[in-house]
Amino acid sequence: MEDWDRQMDGAEEPAFKMSSMYAVVTLQDSEEVMVAASNWLNTCKTQCHWPPFRSAEKYMQAVKDRSEPSTAGKPWDMLNILLHAEYDSYQEAVKKQKELARAQKYGMHAVITLQESSELTVIPTNWLNENKTQCYWPPFKAPNKCTEAVKNRLEPARGENPWEMLNIIFHEEHATYEQAKEREEALRQQNETPSTSFGSLERLNSPLQSGVSTDAFSTQTTVISHGVKRKRDESPDFTAQSLMTKDTEIRNKAKQIIEGVLVQIQAINYTDHTVNALKTDIVKAISKLNKKDSIKKATIGMFGRTGVGKSSLINAVLGEYLLPSSCMSACTSVITQVEANLSDSNYTAEIEFISKEEWENEIVSSEENDDRENLIKESFEDMVIALYGAGAGKKSLKELKKEDKYVEINSVLSIGKVTVSNQNLSDFTREVSQYIKNNDSNPGGWFWPLVKSVTIKTPKCRELLEHIVLVDIPGTGDCNKIRDDLWRTKLKHCSSVWLVSDINRAVSDKDPWEILEHCIQDLGGGGECKHINFICTKTDQISERYDLETKCILHRNNVAKEAVKKKLKNAGNRDSKERFITDVFTVSSEAFLNPKKAVLEATETEIPKLRDALKNLNKDIDRKLTRAYVNEAKGVLSLIQSVQLDADEKMTKAKVHSDLEINLQRALKELERQFDSCYKTLEECLSAGVEESVRSCLKTTQDMITSVRPKDNRGFHKIYRAMCERNGYYWPKAWDAPLELNTCLSRHMYDNLDEEFELIFPIDDNIKTGKSLQEHLDKFSIIQSDTPRSLWQKHIENFIKTQYNLLSQSPLAPHSTSALQPVELPGGHFDPPRAVPVITLGAPPGGDERE
Repeated sequence: MEDWDRQMDGAEEPAFKMSSMYAVVTLQDSEEVMVAASNWLNTCKTQCHWPPFRSAEKYMQAVKDRSEPSTAGKPWDMLNILLHAEYDSYQEAVKKQKELARAQKYGMHAVITLQESSELTVIPTNWLNENKTQCYWPPFKAPNKCTEAVKNRLEPARGENPWEMLNIIFHEEHATYEQAKEREEALRQQNETPSTSFGSLERLNSPLQSGVSTDAFSTQTTVISHGVKRKRDESPDFTAQSLMTKDTEIRNKAKQIIEGVLVQIQAINYTDHTVNALKTDIVKAISKLNKKDSIKKATIGMFGRTGVGKSSLINAVLGEYLLPSSCMSACTSVITQVEANLSDSNYTAEIEFISKEEWENEIVSSEENDDRENLIKESFEDMVIALYGAGAGKKSLKELKKEDKYVEINSVLSIGKVTVSNQNLSDFTREVSQYIKNNDSNPGGWFWPLVKSVTIKTPKCRELLEHIVLVDIPGTGDCNKIRDDLWRTKLKHCSSVWLVSDINRAVSDKDPWEILEHCIQDLGGGGECKHINFICTKTDQISERYDLETKCILHRNNVAKEAVKKKLKNAGNRDSKERFITDVFTVSSEAFLNPKKAVLEATETEIPKLRDALKNLNKDIDRKLTRAYVNEAKGVLSLIQSVQLDADEKMTKAKVHSDLEINLQRALKELERQFDSCYKTLEECLSAGVEESVRSCLKTTQDMITSVRPKDNRGFHKIYRAMCERNGYYWPKAWDAPLELNTCLSRHMYDNLDEEFELIFPIDDNIKTGKSLQEHLDKFSIIQSDTPRSLWQKHIENFIKTQYNLLSQSPLAPHSTSALQPVELPGGHFDPPRAVPVITLGAPPGGDERE
């Protein structure tokens, strides 16, 4: 174990350290995050001696020198503190202090939902656990005492009589209690279902009145006010029904009501043109609403060296042997997507192939270029052998067409796509294996070289994957050009990335760390990814005596986890620390799947932690979907109720239309001004980056070549030629990372652009940068709230607000570049005078576009 500790921490660093030199603390009186010498702390580390110096320079020097606190003459003050961490060097402590100060600035209070009661509330961030999946909860019964504990960020009791730990859904953080409470109220309003009725339209002279009569659209919601629970919006229509606690049930109930309204409105027949126009508008709005249920799913991409256990990890998370896995060699050879089957109880696989022309062109290209780089030829020969069997690797297309397997292969390529479906998991896995598995010991009949991608849908996992897709990426070093392109395409759409590595090589293996760099580069500014998790696998594989195995495994897990966290923290890339939330897991898939043979408890495998993370993400997406549907349904309700107008209100309608047109013109002009300012800023940054790239392009290329060229130069000219033939991108099969000339050449452009880009398009829309486009969109409004309004006007404005919210702030849809659409109103519509401009920056050669 000692040898392993030294391996994980590096030869220059001992596995365990003696006393630390510096501490990062928060002064409880002022809530300032400061660096102090560790010898200033009291024994319990709850208080700290503090020097009387007014000069910041003197204070800093006292910290650096670790001056002894003065007890004679003018004694130092003794201050109450909250200790965060201790470090060996002053630089490390200052670095942590800056990070905490930044966190303090942007998040001191969190908005959460308690899972058991679905109650929305605000808590201090120091009540959250590390993964933000649980929180401490105080035992106070008095509401005012709970509120004071939240406002004062009371430290949870963790020793004797510890506070209760509750499962939560984390929403966001805010700098102040007041900001968090404002956001809590906004989320509550979004989450509430309409309590008004679709039916019972008041005015009997409304042309649509006689045809529409529906049940009330209402549900109960329970909210919390720090310790006191109360019921709200109790509707008599709902007393005979049980409380719907699941978002899916609420959404389905809303759909039933909306569909009933649609049926009754469609049954109305009038000859009046105006009434029919109103009916058409309402039917169109409801039809559009009913198409909203299919949203873009969250994608979790799994990356790592061949054979580290990505497929086994997916099997463990799902609790069944779905994907082929082997301890002897890599099994999964194609990009494989796994998602929930929501339509039936079958296991289903949709397998997409490359075209016949693409495959034959690859064969011909191999024949015509005898001087192609050896690694490319070897890779292609491996694919031919996998398909046709041993001895087929060097055969020409003409020779391969004479093989017995050619007819079967040609048939597969002609189909383009095949679907496999079976209720029995073993039969399904066996049938699918021929398309995604590679077996070097028994070549021939393995179709993975022809497969572009595989989507597997599994039943019984709605709770985990209803709104999530797991993507198993083949091991690094795949030279197949088609899959290289698909690899990068998949990465850009990942909302989370799992970097998977064998625990024995978690720190020393450069593969996952280089993948991390390429992930960050490809995810880029404006991407969807917010989380990067580092997962150490095979933790139960250890060569110790059986009676010591569990202790050794858990000890190694802790050491590995700390070593990986330290390397993540010290990583040179600023983006990995500021743009992404990172976490480390140490897992054992085999121990979780085979508990009878395992020496670890299920919780010790940390697979349940990954499952909980998926459940929380899935539940959060489902809740957002329900909120979006219900809010838009409220807009449709307002549109229906706005129909109830007397003839003498036509003048009012004309005035409202005119006012909305004027307000829209004014708001769009201001929004355009802000967009132009952002465009100008980005254009200036990009231009400066282009100039710098042009000036240093030769040196940049030389530096890149020098850094990867072997000392003896053996065979490198072939690799360099392959890179040039592939437009500056080539990943040799035996290399841990690709050659990316375009990335190097465009680096100066990204460096000049990134800082401003992240201010304009922050990864978290809740962070206020002063330049964020989302901030300007949030301020956009054509509604004058300070003017008296008629009932009709209120309904119209509610409908407009719901339509606008769908365009400006939709967390469920992919990045939308749609212009503002014409807003349909009863009796007419008004159009935005021009589309809202979309900022599009040209991509560097071989690079991506940022929108």
